[in-house]
Amino acid sequence: MTRAFDAALKVVLHHEGGFVDHPKDPGGRTNMGITQATLTNARSPLFKIDGLPADVRDLTVANAAAIYRAAYWDHISGDELPEGVAMILFDCAVNQGVGRAVKILQEALGVEVDGIIESKTMAILRMREQAKVIREIAARRAGAYMKLDSLDDTFGLGWARRLFDVYDCAQKVSA
Repeated sequence: MTRAFDAALKVVLHHEGGFVDHPKDPGGRTNMGITQATLTNARSPLFKIDGLPADVRDLTVANAAAIYRAAYWDHISGDELPEGVAMILFDCAVNQGVGRAVKILQEALGVEVDGIIESKTMAILRMREQAKVIREIAARRAGAYMKLDSLDDTFGLGWARRLFDVYDCAQKVSA
């Protein structure tokens, strides 16, 4: 594990909590933010993660960390990103989807939005002031929340609080 991943994971786990089976959550049963469907996918040979339980209720923190690294962190190239950008983008991938997270980063940088983090995206990111990139990612995440038809009092305020907290944490590690 890297220091950046460990810090980002700590923030995500703080917001995801433990086992939840909320009737309005389209993800269904989750534990530490991992849905049953995500766990089932992570158990496939494609992910090469040993020792995962069959039921999401039985996940350990180590299991969740392995899934988050393989299914989210690695897909946003977290180890290659500046720490604060990696943190807010990782949280975005977990909460709003990996594909959307990458596109939000590309929109924030003003590069071609193709959903793939490649060398051009990384080069432009390295030339930008990280605090401004983090702020732009946060703004675009908020904009994506506002477009959701399902945004209501059940989750909306919590997502806003989460976004503000992650933004603050990302700014602190980038300073």
